[in-house]
Amino acid sequence: MRQTECFKIQILRGRLENSFDIKRLSPIHQICNSSSCLSLLPKIIEADPFLFVKDERLYLFYESKDYRKPGVIKMTSTADLKNWTKPHTVLQEPFHLSYPFVFQEGDTTYMMPETCATGEVRLYRAEDNSLTCFTHVATILKQRKDQNIEISYSDASVYKKDGKYYLMVTVMKNGVNHLLLYYADSLKGPYKEHPSSPLAVGMKYGRNAGCLFEKEGWLYRVAQDCVVRYGDNVHLLAVDQMDNATYKEHIVKDNIIPTDMKFYAEGGHQYNYVQFNDSIIVATDAKEYHDFPVARIINKIFKISRILFSHY
Repeated sequence: MRQTECFKIQILRGRLENSFDIKRLSPIHQICNSSSCLSLLPKIIEADPFLFVKDERLYLFYESKDYRKPGVIKMTSTADLKNWTKPHTVLQEPFHLSYPFVFQEGDTTYMMPETCATGEVRLYRAEDNSLTCFTHVATILKQRKDQNIEISYSDASVYKKDGKYYLMVTVMKNGVNHLLLYYADSLKGPYKEHPSSPLAVGMKYGRNAGCLFEKEGWLYRVAQDCVVRYGDNVHLLAVDQMDNATYKEHIVKDNIIPTDMKFYAEGGHQYNYVQFNDSIIVATDAKEYHDFPVARIINKIFKISRILFSHY
C-alpha cells in the first residue's frame, strides 16, 4: 500500500559556533505527526517551523495539516524554553497554507505564509500583541495568466536592507524550480523583478528552506533540495552582495540536515535560526513515511458516496 509523506518538527538549543551542526545541538521540543495506522484522521504534517522573538517570548509558527485537508497555521510559545503553550490556530483559509514567515516591521507583526493555491503572495497582520490571529491586509504579487507558471509563488520571504525590501519566491516552470527576486521601496510594494532574477534555476538551490537570517555579520539563505524527492535536505548559502542592481551568493555547506540521525533519517526541508535567552535556537523539520489504511479507506468511501448522491 502506498505510504503517505509526513513531516514532524524539532526545536534545538546550543552554542553560537554550532549553529549549522545539528548533531551538536540539544533537542528541547518536538511536535510530531500521527504514526498510528489505525488513525481515522491522522495529522500528517507538522512542518515549516518559523521562530519569532517578541517581548521576551519565543514563538513558534508552523504548518499543521490533517489527512486530506488543507494546511492551517498554528502557534505555540515559551518564555523559558521548557514550558510551551498549547498550540493555537492563528490563521485558516479555505485554501492550503504553509511556510508561515513571521517578521516585525515597526510596531506591527506580519506573516507572509505560502498561499500558492491562490496564485498570490499575500501579507497578513497580527490583530494584537497576542499573535493569536492574523488578517489579510495586502496582496504583494499576483500571477498573470501569460506567465506559463505551473506552481506559483512558493515559500516567499522578504528582507529589508538599506531601506529597500527584497522578496524571494519560487515558481515552477517546466517542472523546474525558479527562485525569483523582487525589490520595492515599500513593504506592500509595488515590487519590480530584480536584474539578477532568477537567482537559481533547478531543484537543488531553487527553493528556500526558511527566511534569510543574519549571523556574525553574514546574511544567509537556506535552500531545500528537491532533486530526488521533495524536501530531502537543506543547503546553506551566504549572500555576498544584494542591492537593487546586483545579487551574489556562494555555497557554504550542503546537506545540513544529518540523515544519519534517526530523527532525520528521511531528510527534512526547513531550517530557522534565532538567538533567545543567551542561546541560539534552531527549528527544523524532518520527513518520514507512514501507512494510514483506515483513513485511506474512509476517504474512498466518502468520495464514492459524493459521486453516487450527486446524481440524485
